[in-house]
Order: sequence, then C-alpha cells, then structure tokens
Amino acid sequence: MGSAFIDDWRNYATRHRLTAAVVAGLVATHVTTNLGMWYHGIGLPDLNFNYLNGLLVFGNSGQATTGMQDPVILTFFGAAAHYSMGVAFALVFAFGISPLLPIASTLMGNFAKAIIWGLILATISCVWWINLFPNLFGPDKSAGIFFANAGPDQLKWIVAVYLWHLVYGFNLGAFYQPKDIPTAQVAQGALAA
Repeated sequence: MGSAFIDDWRNYATRHRLTAAVVAGLVATHVTTNLGMWYHGIGLPDLNFNYLNGLLVFGNSGQATTGMQDPVILTFFGAAAHYSMGVAFALVFAFGISPLLPIASTLMGNFAKAIIWGLILATISCVWWINLFPNLFGPDKSAGIFFANAGPDQLKWIVAVYLWHLVYGFNLGAFYQPKDIPTAQVAQGALAA
C-alpha cells in the first residue's frame, strides 16, 4: 500500500464524490465517536454524543424522570441520528464548504480543508449544540457558551470538543480526497450538459 493506492483512491473520489463523501462521513463519525467515549484515559471528559442525541430524539434533553430514560434505547436511536448528522455534515463539506475554500485539492489541501470544517463544527457545538441540554451540569444549569457553566473543568470540556472535531476533520480529510478537476474538463462538462 503506497502512493499508488492513495492515487487510485483519489482518482476514485474525484469520479465518485458522493460515494467518497458518504464513506468519509461514516468513517470519520465512527472513529471519532468511539475515541470520544474513552477520553477519560487522557484526563478529559468522555463525549457520548450517541446518548446525548438520543435525549434529543426522544424530546428529553432536560433528562426529566418522566421522559425516556433507557440508556440502550437512547444510545441506539441517538446513534442513528448522530451517524446521520456525521454523513450530512460530510456532504455539506464535500459539496458546499470544500469547493469554496481557496485551497487546492491536493493531498494536504484536502486535509487542511476538512480540519477547518472540523474546527467550525467544534465552535458551533461549543456555542449552540451543547446548550440544547438545559440540565447538563445540574438542575437548570446548561453548559453555557464555551462551557462557561462547567466550573473548573471548562477548559477540559472545550479541549474535548475541539479534539473530537479535529479527529472528525482529519478522518474526513483522509477519506474525502478528490483531485481538482482541470478547468478544461469542467468547461467540456458544461458544454455537454
């Protein structure tokens, strides 16, 4: 497995951008999700987005005792939502964000673009998504913007979320590796349409 394999994959990703984006989204979400559940091993809080998404799916983001409580069901349905979002964000990246970034679609350029996307998603998560849980840090105590309500562990939570999304971006960039299409080919395609 060497540069020929990488070049073959890049050629495939160039010809089949939708398939490459879906594969990249699934792989990136899977690797990142599993690593995030073991962050305690490096002194960071675990990130179980499958479970948290389950709370959103069942309308129990406040974790009320009258709402859905079964951790297996929450994790199962949350994982379905979570992986769907991972693929959807990969598609948004592949067809919306990546083409707009003024970085060539080289091997390293695709990594850079995907990591930038991961950082954007991390910021959205720290500012908005995590605050969908009104009792995450206790009764009536949401995370706050950039985990302002996390107390002395605020930095650990921020690092965990950014690390999670950096890993997502890295894996997205590893698998979504199309080449730039030469301008002449783009013009020919437009004329043929």
